[in-house]
Amino acid sequence: MADRLRIGMIGCGEIAVQTAKGIAASTLGQHVMVMDTDARVAGDLGVTYGVPHTTKVEELLANPQVDAVYIAVPHYLHAPLAIQAAQAGKHVLVEKPIATSLAEADDMIAAARDAHVTLSVAYLAQVDPVAQTMHRLVAAGAIGNVVGTRIVYRGDKPESYWHGGYSGRIQTDWRTSKAKSGGGVLIMNTIHDLNTLRFITGLEVVRVSAEYETFTTPVEVEDYVAATYRYDNGAIGTLEAGSAIRGRDPLREVNRIYGDAGQILFSNPARIFVTQAVEGLQAGQWQDLPAPTGSHGGDRAAMIDGFAGAVLNGRPPVVQAEDGRAALQIALAAYQAGQEHRTITLGPVAKAAV
Repeated sequence: MADRLRIGMIGCGEIAVQTAKGIAASTLGQHVMVMDTDARVAGDLGVTYGVPHTTKVEELLANPQVDAVYIAVPHYLHAPLAIQAAQAGKHVLVEKPIATSLAEADDMIAAARDAHVTLSVAYLAQVDPVAQTMHRLVAAGAIGNVVGTRIVYRGDKPESYWHGGYSGRIQTDWRTSKAKSGGGVLIMNTIHDLNTLRFITGLEVVRVSAEYETFTTPVEVEDYVAATYRYDNGAIGTLEAGSAIRGRDPLREVNRIYGDAGQILFSNPARIFVTQAVEGLQAGQWQDLPAPTGSHGGDRAAMIDGFAGAVLNGRPPVVQAEDGRAALQIALAAYQAGQEHRTITLGPVAKAAV
């Protein structure tokens, strides 16, 4: 077994800079090549990490030193590039969302399966020690039966974001386009939260109602969305997200999980309330959530190590492609519900073969 997974980066824009730092800081990943159609940013990361850079994806995929690729490109390019990489025999870690449609996600999963390569999605919850502790406590019944969840995101993205992201590293219009991005604040931001709550609770969403609108931002995608959804155990989830909330959130509202015997707050530090003493937790009072310390915590180095470790050891990744598909399915159902003004029942969640 090799000591490190040799990774080529496809896309060197905003989020790729953070992942590149994660690869460099990881114990199991290694930079070997970078690619972007913008020669300037490809050269920047290539020089920074001392590896070859190119503007041609075919050149990177033909490099025998590349074992796996990390894909960070506009959302509508996730599927074609992931499929191309899988067919070239490369393992794939793709940024969220996995794709812009379930058909694309299914094609990606099929391509990886046919090529016998690993396909994973760049979510962080599954490698975060705090989220792992929440998952364990919920599964052990510390807060009783889950009866509700809450997601809240109140941002105020500057006008420059829509053409240059937060850093302005690359000027592009893909974020403004429904066809290219798949949507706005829901699929760009809170899809992370949908994955996190699914991981922690182990519950699946079975139906969704939603309303969304573009109120103040000159783009095709929504800048405000509100959704409610029912889980397979009967619990009810709510989501409120806005990318043009003036003043943002002075109260610093946080995500929550409600149980019939307790509650978890996604504060910093995370907090828990339980009605009965369990696993060292005191009943009847709020307390900080105990969590193991990780070598990296829930950051991008941990994400890379989780992916690389799975590939190197021939085991399923901590975030499987089907996890990415499940989060996407909820988001797309919310868009459909808002567009058609009706509740959408979700299809069965695809399960990964182990």
